Amino acid sequence: MSMSSPIQAYIFDLGNVIVDIHIDRFLPALGLDGKWSIEEALEKYEHSGLSREFELGNISFDEFYRRSCELFEVEIERDKFLAAWNAIIGDEKTEMHGIIKSCAEKAPVYLLSNTNDTHYRDALAKAPSLQLMKEHYLSYKLNLLKPDPRIYTEIIDRIGITAEHLFFTDDREDNIASAKHVGLQAVQFKDTGRLKKALKSL
Repeated sequence: MSMSSPIQAYIFDLGNVIVDIHIDRFLPALGLDGKWSIEEALEKYEHSGLSREFELGNISFDEFYRRSCELFEVEIERDKFLAAWNAIIGDEKTEMHGIIKSCAEKAPVYLLSNTNDTHYRDALAKAPSLQLMKEHYLSYKLNLLKPDPRIYTEIIDRIGITAEHLFFTDDREDNIASAKHVGLQAVQFKDTGRLKKALKSL
């Protein structure tokens, strides 16, 4: 793969790129795995728009917790719910620290993530590579979600580098398509091996 313009900054997604995501841990940690399947739980969140509102920064964790209990028709202690919610965030992927460190030695590195404040704080504790980044752009602070093109144009303006000189990687195909549409040099993340090959080709 050959990129057309020299890269002046790198942008990384968080979930399933820097840290592993374990959605399947959520219900067992709540003791609800016998009542709901993870697919049913995700459908409930999707249909209600609750997780979207949380990632957009429109509601607090306390409201998300309260409304989640209503959604699943259960009473769960706040601390237990928080622990189960944060169990979704896994450890930093092997090799990602080295990859990001190598990028940071060449140009500024940024984070762009659809996330919420609790998952972000948990990821900070689990992913040392986040400390190597110049800035973290987060959906709940920007009030925008990928793949909305406005989130990319917003960070392009904030970084102050034209789109064709920015490299972006994300695990979701729709996010990559939207990023390419606004001019970013974007590559879908499959695994660290293929990411390293893509970066070497820049």
